[in-house]
Amino acid sequence: MLNRIRSLLLGLCLAPTLVLATSSAPDDLPGSHDHPIVSRFAGSRIIGYQQVAFDEAVFPLGPFKSSAPDRFARSESLQGKITRIAYEAPSDKSTLEVFSNFAQALGAAGFNTRFSCAATSCGNAADFSDAMIRPLLDPMKARNAMMRTLYAIDGDTRVLTAHLDRPAGAVDVAVLVSHHDNQPVGVLLQVVEAKPMATDQVTVDAKAMSDGLAQSGHIALYGIHFASDSAVLEQASDATLEQMARLLKAQPALKVYIVGHTDNSGSLAHNTTLSQQRAAAVAEALSTRYGIAPQQMAAKGLASYAPVASNRDDAGKAKNRRVELVEQ
Repeated sequence: MLNRIRSLLLGLCLAPTLVLATSSAPDDLPGSHDHPIVSRFAGSRIIGYQQVAFDEAVFPLGPFKSSAPDRFARSESLQGKITRIAYEAPSDKSTLEVFSNFAQALGAAGFNTRFSCAATSCGNAADFSDAMIRPLLDPMKARNAMMRTLYAIDGDTRVLTAHLDRPAGAVDVAVLVSHHDNQPVGVLLQVVEAKPMATDQVTVDAKAMSDGLAQSGHIALYGIHFASDSAVLEQASDATLEQMARLLKAQPALKVYIVGHTDNSGSLAHNTTLSQQRAAAVAEALSTRYGIAPQQMAAKGLASYAPVASNRDDAGKAKNRRVELVEQ
């Protein structure tokens, strides 16, 4: 079993583009399947499942603490593609055997352990397991099954959180293995694949722009798109450009700065030039395509001087790459 999990993990880590087949069992929860990075313990069946393209998951990094907001002495909220799978292991397996297989396979694949605990080192182990599973019972459509196998009333719980950096993006894994009474061992596997949130799914209309300028003096417009490392506007920008034009036509006395911002990738000199060119491209499009008077607009590029998020990850960089409308 260890070799099987290890081979799946190593295959993905060494060749991130490799598509691996996932296994399933006839009595798995309908619509569920294994995650391609971490397989199931041999003979297990899926009793709960959830996958979300972008969400937030709380991973424990310390023992149970009842007074803490999320009930862990230390924790971290991770964002990205979230996959949660609850398994019921074969009835003749112990928490130690199941947990050890996951721990050894993750370690062999290069994952670094961030936190691990067993029984009393988890604090109150029963409450620890409850804190991990209770928020997920309904989203994973497995309230009864997960409470039966994963709520460790007798304290037989083992937990591991681990992290892996890879070319395709960072991966964080949390494994909870629990057992009580005469029930089979339960496994809760959570996998977070770091990825930026899909933006530009809502177009800011002219009224929202006007309200933003009135309330804050500026508004970020994430619906303006450029070709990579270029000031060439993409067609996906048309909807936002149209709304900007509506605003400026409706308020001919309004004068604005069109400000280009970049993340910190590349040199500052390059980004200063690029952000200025992008701001100018927006102003030119509004003038030539929508008939906005040039004297209503002034273009300015600020490169990465005014971030709205950290540039240390892709999600932050995506927020920092933007065009802002600023009232003069």
